[in-house]
Amino acid sequence: MRAVVCRGPGKVAVEEIDDPKPLAGEVKIKIVAVGVCHTDLNFTSGNVPVPFPIVLGHEGAGVVVEVGPQVRSIRVGDHVVCSIIGPCEECFQCLRDDPALCEGAPMFTGKMLDGTTRLSKGGEPIHTLHFQGSYAEYAVVPERFVTKVRDDAPLEIVCGLACGVTTGLGAAIHRAQVLPGSSAVVIGSGGVGLSTMMGARFRGATTVIAVDKLARKAQKAVELGFATHAIDASTTDVVKAVQELTRGRGADYGFDAVGVPGTLEQTIASTRPGATVVVIGRAMGSVELRVETSALLRHRTLTGTFGGSVHPRRHLPEFVELCMQGRLNLAGILDTRYTLDEAPRALDDLHHGRVTRGVIVLEK
Repeated sequence: MRAVVCRGPGKVAVEEIDDPKPLAGEVKIKIVAVGVCHTDLNFTSGNVPVPFPIVLGHEGAGVVVEVGPQVRSIRVGDHVVCSIIGPCEECFQCLRDDPALCEGAPMFTGKMLDGTTRLSKGGEPIHTLHFQGSYAEYAVVPERFVTKVRDDAPLEIVCGLACGVTTGLGAAIHRAQVLPGSSAVVIGSGGVGLSTMMGARFRGATTVIAVDKLARKAQKAVELGFATHAIDASTTDVVKAVQELTRGRGADYGFDAVGVPGTLEQTIASTRPGATVVVIGRAMGSVELRVETSALLRHRTLTGTFGGSVHPRRHLPEFVELCMQGRLNLAGILDTRYTLDEAPRALDDLHHGRVTRGVIVLEK
């Protein structure tokens, strides 16, 4: 089968690799569509270490073509969306209903849950990103990282729920639990930032402020109805502008959807005393934060989210239903489609800010 293999920082190409087989507790998915997520750039750039070679992709959606032994909830023919969250339902965190923190799902090992690899090329082991590796014609994925969705859901639209779109929606809806009539500022107007704004508006926020160094991206948020105001961070004092839009107080909620030096400090400074600030973005492997204790003494809550803090089996079908009802405009975020062979270009387009959110569409 064809797959997008990364053999080191900057070394990304489509290769022909061996056809994988699922083992116990795993399913094989014919990938229909996979989102192009900024997180993939962390691995192609070397910002986040992973074992090479590795098949990229962690926003896969498709149709199940084979199941291994002991698979109970997924059947051949099911239309599914993968997830970066795969709760074991047995560990300390899962029993506390915090599946995004599952202790039984180690991150970025490149291996399956049993510590082995499923992918290979002529005997050479190839690793898998996020237990998924969905930049490929087929993906072998542990059952617990797979969620069944309705058959008529457009997979090229809902595949983003595997990571980026759910991360943004969940940050506003589940982690911050934005209140009706409130205000929110979102630093970063890419796919995750737009999803965060959409989630805030869904929860009833009446003032949503999009911030980006690329003015066109922030303005797009307003055009889509996800934001009420746009701020060009390259020419404007963001904190002052947010205060002017919020009666001099600052926003009730702040979201850092970028994750580079300075953006979290800017987010905190743009919020009012008593606000909730959520860390979402991770454009770099590690970013240090310097925060004045007075900011927290004034009752601000500083927290973060992984994967939107959702339970995939519970919340992904809900998001799909809201999309099908027209209450969540997931299609509005998508602006570019690619073929699998165009995956290296898709990543380059995302890196250089040419697209907001792209998707790789394979033949059905």
